[in-house]
This record gives sequence, structure tokens and C-alpha cells, in this order.
Amino acid sequence: MSSMFFGHYLLEHGAINREALLDAIEKQRSTNRSLPDIAVREGLLDQAKADQIHAMFRISNSSHEDLCVSEGRLSRTDVERLSRMQSAQWLRIGAALVKGGHLSDAALTTHLEAFNATEAVEQRTLESEFNHLEESTIVRACTELTLHHVARISGAPVKLQRIDPSDGTLKQGFRRFAQNIVGDREFCVAVDLEDPLFSIATRGMLGVEVDPAGDAAGDAGCELINLIGGNACTRLEPEGYTLRPQPPFSPDISDPGREKRPSIRGAALAGDDHFEINIFLNPP
Repeated sequence: MSSMFFGHYLLEHGAINREALLDAIEKQRSTNRSLPDIAVREGLLDQAKADQIHAMFRISNSSHEDLCVSEGRLSRTDVERLSRMQSAQWLRIGAALVKGGHLSDAALTTHLEAFNATEAVEQRTLESEFNHLEESTIVRACTELTLHHVARISGAPVKLQRIDPSDGTLKQGFRRFAQNIVGDREFCVAVDLEDPLFSIATRGMLGVEVDPAGDAAGDAGCELINLIGGNACTRLEPEGYTLRPQPPFSPDISDPGREKRPSIRGAALAGDDHFEINIFLNPP
């Protein structure tokens, strides 16, 4: 887990402008392909099966490789060959900026070294913050699983920026989905999605565009937190916890600023969109 994307780092330090970053991201989108998409190009899957694998990937813990085998009926040899092709063709943001003439090779190397050094410091800071938290095992599991599932359903890279004690307030412009976890330890895990990311997430969960204010969108958000909470119970079992998730819900908070109670909050990014993870260790 780390705090900033390399492209954002370059932008913040004046090495590139916003237009250069957007151009590089577009080059990545037009170049980088998922394993099922490469399989379609190579004639090993039809588009309908690839779409099915993409949908299953978004709401499961299985890798594209495993789904291509189990659902696409590809051999492991074929999947390994496709993976090598994917790795050889993958365009990273720095290479995309060089390709677009926005950075020289020498400048890329210099900035990448500085970025990696900065990220190493941030990583140590995050690890220290986790280790000093109450119930750090629970907080870490819920945080990592939220990052994992938001990345899958949004299709965007995610970054944890910070984690610290909070008053649990839901910010304006965010939608909250929560789930109480009960058993030999009781807590509540919530994910707060900024409105643009909420629309992306509902499309990722459902596979179609829906009205963000409608019931289908709300159900999709609840299913996301249900994935997170259920997986958290499973992950924490080897740590000695016996836990079970209760039904997910979306709090009806007319004035988010008034809804305050202590939590551990993780602030994160999915691409350019913000989201937060709140773990209420003492739910009402």
C-alpha cells in the first residue's frame, strides 16, 4: 500500500502537466489489455465468454488466469502463453509519457528513483500507523479487502493515502454502505464512495448503467460491502476470530455532519476518485 500514483507525483512536482498525464493514460487504455481480451484477439475465447469472465472477476477473488481456465476452458499452457504476451505488451505510465514525448528517458529515471524513495518512506509510515492501532489485525484486513474489491469493480488502480483515528463523519458528496460484523468481536465496516466512483462501482457490480439514486444502485453498493465483510470474516478466522456478517445497509443520513462516532478511517484513491474505509470498533 502506498500514498500516491507516479503520474500524480510527476504532476505535483511540475514534471508534466495535466494534458500530458491524460494523454499517457489514454495511451495505456488503448495499449493495455486484460487476459480475456488477449484471448479473444488470439481466437481462444469469444467475446461473450470474455465478458462473462470480466463480470465474474469483478465480484470474486479469482484471478483472470484461473477464470480463463475454469470458465473459458483454456489450458494452463495457453494461459501462461497469454500472460507472457500481456507482460511483454504492458505499457506503464512512465513509458507512456516517454512515448508521448512528455518526458525524456533520463528524466523518467531520475523522477522514478525519487518517487520510489518517497513511496518507501510512506510505506513505512503506513505500516507504523497500522501497527499502533487498536485491533490492528481487524483494521488491516478490512482496509486491504476494501482496496482489493474497489479496484476490481472500478477497474482503476487504488492507493491508500493515510489511516488514522476519525470521528466517522460521512462527507458531503459520498455514499456510505456498511455492515455489522458479530461474533466473539463486534465491529462495523463501512465504505464511503464519492459520487463519481459510486456510479462507476454500480456499473462494475451490475454490468449496466443504472440510476445512482435508484434501488438497483443501492443494492449494488450493499453487495460490495457484503463482499468486503464476508471476506473479512473468512480472512480473520485463522487469527482466532469467530465472526459472521449481518445484512448490509446504507445509512439514511440526512445531515452527515451530525453523524459522528469514533472510527479508524482510511483515505484512498481509485484513479482520480476518492473513497474512504471506516472501521467502527465499537458500533452502537
